[in-house]
Amino acid sequence: MTKAVNLLINKKLESKPEKKNLFNKISIIKLIAELGSVSVNDIVKNLYLSLPTVNSLIAELLEDDFIRQFDKGESIGGRKPNLYKLCDGLFQVLSIELQRFSITLSIMDNNQNIIAETIELDNELSRNGENLAAITQIVDQYLIDKSVDTENLTGIIIGMPGLINAEEGTNETFLHDDNQSITNYFERIYKKPVFILNDVKGAAYAELKFGLAKNTKNSLIILMDWGIGLGIVSNGEVYLGRDGYSGEVGHMPFIDNGELCYCGKRGCLETVASGIALVNNAKQEIQKGELTKLNELQPDELQHLTPTHIIEAANKGDQFAINQISKLGTNLGKAFASLIQLLNPELIVLGGKIAKANELITIPIQQAINSYTMAILKEHCDIKVSSLNLDSNTVGLTNYFITKYLSVELLHKSKI
Repeated sequence: MTKAVNLLINKKLESKPEKKNLFNKISIIKLIAELGSVSVNDIVKNLYLSLPTVNSLIAELLEDDFIRQFDKGESIGGRKPNLYKLCDGLFQVLSIELQRFSITLSIMDNNQNIIAETIELDNELSRNGENLAAITQIVDQYLIDKSVDTENLTGIIIGMPGLINAEEGTNETFLHDDNQSITNYFERIYKKPVFILNDVKGAAYAELKFGLAKNTKNSLIILMDWGIGLGIVSNGEVYLGRDGYSGEVGHMPFIDNGELCYCGKRGCLETVASGIALVNNAKQEIQKGELTKLNELQPDELQHLTPTHIIEAANKGDQFAINQISKLGTNLGKAFASLIQLLNPELIVLGGKIAKANELITIPIQQAINSYTMAILKEHCDIKVSSLNLDSNTVGLTNYFITKYLSVELLHKSKI
């Protein structure tokens, strides 16, 4: 099906009416990708096209198997309108999700169908761009193991932490190379369009489109994993900032003369309120002889302790693990109080592996917010744990790729 899309987008056109027809078809496909499903009236309203034109375009897209009718919408008087969505497999996107100590690979289509099974492997994220070659080796093996026909791939989306300029395709924090952007490197290797996005902004897109932040205007999405990231929804859109660097809450100064952070500054929030801080503090206390179920781990597991180990112990009633998570939550809550007073959100969505601690982390967060936030601001801000599953980041990244890809194609077609 992806081959058909490529033929549509790359079709050579002679006349202006043909070019306009193609532009409108891509616009409809993009609108459906953004909204999930549309009626004819939705298309007329959003794209400012006439009803006869839309009906003609819909008929052509149905005939070519780009879209399908799947349901009837709600009626506001008269017959229920037909609803259209994209056909399965129209776009197939390889997601490369890089975290501080792991890499997750998957291929998902435009309707959230998994095309190739998701895998997660250990991989320490490097600052050096020379390590891009090691990542492509992992990707190549994945494509071989899953028998992926790369001809069907629409492109690649890379999600990762750091100071990412999505337009330039660069990351100033990790895998940085002065001679080439990350996107250019992957495009050269795989001959596919490649986009890159900060991991928490991918989570914010997922929450805004499919999760608890849907239909909100001003919300915060906090991703709590090895690091701490912030996605800002402002006026119903994910806010990026001038260069795409918004939301670096983990590197706000939090403690005077604190521990040295990997960013080079001392006392950042991440040094006391992140997965790394949680693990480091737990290891230090265990080495001092603290009694905990974590001592039952094998030496290799204890050496490679993760936030998940601590959360699992806490959920089994281990008081040491509960106390460690509580301290983390208190520091996070104090930081969130500043964000609430600065941004006045209606909702904060907590995501990431540490959010799986549920009440063990949300209660100390809420207590700290109660202590450090003005009453009227906290009363109008709900705090909830994400309802999306672990594939939510992939969903957000895939949807971002498709809409971005179609936006680029529309820009190109508008200049033909």
